[in-house]
Amino acid sequence: MIKPSIALFTLLSTLALSSNKIKLKQYNADYQITYEKIDITNSEKMGLVGISMLFNTNKYLYSGFGLYGAVDGKRGGFFTVGGDAGIQYNINKYLKFKSGLFVGAGGGGAAPQGGGLMLRPYAQVQYYTADYAIGAGVSYINFPNGDIESTQAYLSLNIPTSGAYLQGHIFGNKISLDSDNEHTELEGIEASFFTEHYRPHSGTLNTDGKTPTKPYTLAGIKFDKYISDNTYSYFQAAGAGGGDSDGYMEIFGGLGYRHQIANLPLSLGIEAAIGASGGGRVDTGGGLVYRSQLTAKADISKHLSISGFAGIIKSVDGTFSATSYGATFGYKTAIFDTISNDNKSHVTTQPFSFRMLNKSYLDTEKIFKGGTSRDVNRVDLLGCAIDWYLYDNIYLTGQTYWAYKGKAGGYAEGVFGIGYRSDSYNSFSFYTELLAGVGGGGGIDIGGGLWGSVGGGISYALNDSWELTLGVDYARNRSGSFSSSVIRFGTAYKFSMLESEE
Repeated sequence: MIKPSIALFTLLSTLALSSNKIKLKQYNADYQITYEKIDITNSEKMGLVGISMLFNTNKYLYSGFGLYGAVDGKRGGFFTVGGDAGIQYNINKYLKFKSGLFVGAGGGGAAPQGGGLMLRPYAQVQYYTADYAIGAGVSYINFPNGDIESTQAYLSLNIPTSGAYLQGHIFGNKISLDSDNEHTELEGIEASFFTEHYRPHSGTLNTDGKTPTKPYTLAGIKFDKYISDNTYSYFQAAGAGGGDSDGYMEIFGGLGYRHQIANLPLSLGIEAAIGASGGGRVDTGGGLVYRSQLTAKADISKHLSISGFAGIIKSVDGTFSATSYGATFGYKTAIFDTISNDNKSHVTTQPFSFRMLNKSYLDTEKIFKGGTSRDVNRVDLLGCAIDWYLYDNIYLTGQTYWAYKGKAGGYAEGVFGIGYRSDSYNSFSFYTELLAGVGGGGGIDIGGGLWGSVGGGISYALNDSWELTLGVDYARNRSGSFSSSVIRFGTAYKFSMLESEE
């Protein structure tokens, strides 16, 4: 059975404590890929690919999150992100019925998505084998404050996966585990931040069909999961942060190979990927793109690395084609599913938090292009954050937000930064964050795409795992064409993974 590189979005758990020993909690989930063609207008269709991770709450319920992106038609750059939940029933040993609801936010590609809120109820039947499941179903997609409404059949592919985690934040060093745990180590994983520059080739035009696309810069995140010592699969997402293509976004999944040079901490490699991209007036056609690149990596410690890369990226049915080059800063480790007592001296805990957030920009006259508020009081975005704790009180955070209300459908953000969290007092704690992000679309005047924010807030712990959060921020870009007060509120789930010290 295939296992994930790291369970960043685990939502379900119990923690077993006995004589100061910890027993890991196992989970079961499905990676799911869907494809459907939806009606954008009476005469236009769009091919939509969905990628989800769905956790089994119990025998009859599941929940998780997903992303949908355009890959066929003429709406490259159309993306939505949100939560997914439903019911499931085993008809027999091989067949399973599922019915659920996806609620998300997004848009783009000049589609008539309105404010960006997307609803997708669906029902499907799946045929399971030992390693995967194939299925077919019917979905209904509606943008309530836009003009997209469509009912269609779709196909699905599911890959079961499992893993383990600890509930709550467990800080400290080596830990003692319940004696009936068995030792199993996942393949190595690596999380990276990268920046990249695109130089469009001759003949690459904007979506107006006339203006040549100018060079632009992106920032993004990348996750590698090692299949063997030399091969790995990877997922990456990035958005424009400099140039004239604010609003451009891309998501890729691919394979890579690295070869170490003698006994040096250096390696050379090659990567290839396929994905979806568009927005920012970049002509990626229906959105389907592919890329290949050469890489050179240097390990600067057992966990940290830097690398450089150069390659090409090309759309399948648009004019977009470019040479790319960039640099990556990565953190490599290995995560355990279970572990036995005789290995506990090589294991430490790594705390994380997953936050579901609502974010509101209040100063609408200072964020839209043309200096207009579009007759709305605020712009609301749905988002999530992953916090990785470096120390008890300091964490790195990666966040993404998507507009769903306020006449800014299609606007999206990717955010990175650092935060400080105080110790808890009577279930309350305070936090402050310094963030930088890329974004664009939806008529928001983000400039080249790069902006920053500073702020903080308060958290209230409901128990060891769940808490409520409320915060305020101030955000602006360098030129000041985008500036606003911000309110954020939501829920947070705290969990910990077991990390190898070797």
